[in-house]
Amino acid sequence: MTESQALAISEIVWDPKVYPRAKWSTATIERYAEAMQAGDTFPPLILEEGTNRLLDGKHRLEAYRKVYEARQQPALDEAGIVADACKVPVEWHVIPDGISPKRYAARMSARHGDRMSNADLKALALEECEADPKGFDVKAFMKDMGIGERTVYDWVGHILSRDREERQAKVLRLSMLGWTQQEIATLLDVARTTVTADVKNCESAKTDIQRLATDRVERHEIARRFSLAPALIEAITLDGLDDEQRMKKLGIKVQPYDVWHFTDCHDLMGDAHPGRIPGQLIAHVLYFYTQPGDLIIDPMAGSGTTLDACLLMGRKARGYDIDSRHDRVDIEQHNIADGGWPDIIEKADLIFWDPPYFDKMDSSQIGEDGYIDGSISKLPRDDYLAFFDQAFKEARERVKPGAHLAFLMSDWNPDPGETTEGIYQWHYADLLRDNGWRLGQPIQAPLSTQQVHPDIVNKFRESRRLARLGRYLLIAEA
Repeated sequence: MTESQALAISEIVWDPKVYPRAKWSTATIERYAEAMQAGDTFPPLILEEGTNRLLDGKHRLEAYRKVYEARQQPALDEAGIVADACKVPVEWHVIPDGISPKRYAARMSARHGDRMSNADLKALALEECEADPKGFDVKAFMKDMGIGERTVYDWVGHILSRDREERQAKVLRLSMLGWTQQEIATLLDVARTTVTADVKNCESAKTDIQRLATDRVERHEIARRFSLAPALIEAITLDGLDDEQRMKKLGIKVQPYDVWHFTDCHDLMGDAHPGRIPGQLIAHVLYFYTQPGDLIIDPMAGSGTTLDACLLMGRKARGYDIDSRHDRVDIEQHNIADGGWPDIIEKADLIFWDPPYFDKMDSSQIGEDGYIDGSISKLPRDDYLAFFDQAFKEARERVKPGAHLAFLMSDWNPDPGETTEGIYQWHYADLLRDNGWRLGQPIQAPLSTQQVHPDIVNKFRESRRLARLGRYLLIAEA
C-alpha cells in the first residue's frame, strides 16, 4: 500500500475480469457525483501496483467522470475518456501472494456500505472453487466476504462433492493396484488422513457395489450411481474370485497353447492408442505367469491396458510412460530411455513390456493418432537395439530372483532394395540371453487379419510381398 496521490483518469485501467461486480448502481453514481459537486471528499480509488488496474472504487470513478463532464473542464477525448488534466485521488496496493486480484478486490467491496450483491458473491465463489476445488477454503471465503458457512456451501457444495468423488475414485483405483496411502497422498497432493478417510469410505462403497451386482443391477447403472469407471466397478464385483472365475466373468476363454489368437480389444482394458494390444493377451500372461497380489510393472503403459488388466485380475501394478494424452492417475510420467528403471522394479514379480515397434513413427503416426516425439520407434536400428540391450541388462541386475519379463514384439524387415538389416525375434532373444535372462517357451500372438485394410492386402499381393502379422511374446526369468 502506498500514500494517496493524484492520477489522471486516463491512466486508470479498467479490467472487468478482475472487478468483482457484474454491474454497478446508477443511483449510487449520481449520489456520489452530487456529493462531490457539493465539496465532499471521498476515499481514494484502489489500484493494483504495477498495472493501474482498478480494484475498488468503480462508483467513485464514474462519479468523478460525471463531475468533470458537467464542468466541461476539460472535454472528453475521442475515446470518451477524460483528458489527463482530470486527476483523482488513488492509492496503489500490492496484491499478496496466494490471492487473486478479483478476490482481493471483492474483499474490499465486502466492507463497503454499498455491499456486493449475493449474485456477485456467488459468481466469485463458483469461479474460485471451480478453478481449484481442492484449494478452495470455505471458512476463509466466509471471513473475507462476511457471509455464512451454509450460504457458501449452498453455492459451491456440488463442486466440492464432485471433486471429492473424483478424488475418491482415484484413491480407490490406486489402492486396489497396491499403492500405499502415503504414495497416494503424495501423488494427489492431499493429507494422508484424507486418503485414510477416503479408503474407509471406499470400502463401504465396495460393499454396496457388490450387493447391487448380486442383485443383477446393470454395470452402467452402478457406475452412474457411484461416479466410477466401468472397469473399476467390474474389478470390485470380481473381488474374491479366483483366476478361472475372473476370466470367465470377463468373457475371456483361456487358451492353453503357445499360440494366442485375439480378434479384438477388450472394452474394459485400455483406451484407443497407437499399437493398442488386446487386454485378453495381458490377462493370459497374468493367468499363466503370476499369482493374485503379485506386482506387475509396465514401463511403457500407453493407454493403461496392462493396469486395467491387473485391476480386473487382482494384481498390483505400476505403469510409466512419456505420453500423457490419456490423463490417467495410475500412469506416472517417466522416461526409461533417460532415467532408467524406476526403483520399484526391485519388488516386481513380472515386467510386461510392449514397446513401440521399430520404424513405426512416420508423419502420419505422430501426435494424436500415433507415437509422440521422443518415442524410441524413431531411433536408428543400432540405437534401437542398444536401448533394449541396456534396459535388459539393468532390469536383470535389479529384479529379484524368479521375476519374469514378458516382452511383446513384432519382426521388422526392410523394404525390397533396402540395405538395412531387419530386426527379428531372435535379436531380442539374444539380447535377453546375453544379459543373463533365462528364456522360456516363446508364444505367438499374431495380429488379426481383420486389422489389415483390404487395400493394403491388395498392395502386398500385387508386389508379391508378405505383410507382417507375426507378433511374439518372449517370456524370460531372472
